[in-house]
Amino acid sequence: MAIAALLDQIGRRADAAAWATGLHPAQWSALRYFSRAGAEARTVAAFAAFVGASLGTSWQTVKALIGKGYVTSNKMPGRGKVLRIDLTPKGRQRIADDPLNEIGRAVAQLEPNLRVTLIEAAEGVLRRLPARGVGAAEDDLASTTEPERLRPGIHPVPLASEATQPTADQPQEGVIGFYPRVNRSAPVE
Repeated sequence: MAIAALLDQIGRRADAAAWATGLHPAQWSALRYFSRAGAEARTVAAFAAFVGASLGTSWQTVKALIGKGYVTSNKMPGRGKVLRIDLTPKGRQRIADDPLNEIGRAVAQLEPNLRVTLIEAAEGVLRRLPARGVGAAEDDLASTTEPERLRPGIHPVPLASEATQPTADQPQEGVIGFYPRVNRSAPVE
């Protein structure tokens, strides 16, 4: 229970930092999602599935970001009425000041072996948590003993274990928020 309380404290600090910027934590989640998702996954429905929220609630979050000038919505060619959500220059500037960067800097100060252990432990916890929310199937809500069952949803960013590992000649960038910064220019092995 002590570890759960510590994770809760970290989450509360992240939420408090989000509120201090004038955006709700849900709005920050949306900005993060749309800044990292591929073009096909930058829809309100995909975001709703990712966070386990209803389409209506997710659309309200996106509308607030549109109103603040952080994102735009445009029809996706060949997808009917489906809208793709894109960050504006103002949104890209705002995401650069993500309050989760502070947590990322704190994690980056840990010894490398502790960072790896923390990433692996956090991913293990996430994989074992039952899915909640609108997109969750009934059988996902039941407890399971299957240790590596992935949570359902759309994951537009890799888990930390899928990230490019830094080498001796490559600077260690640490983790930004709950998602790792991945060196996309590095060759994939």
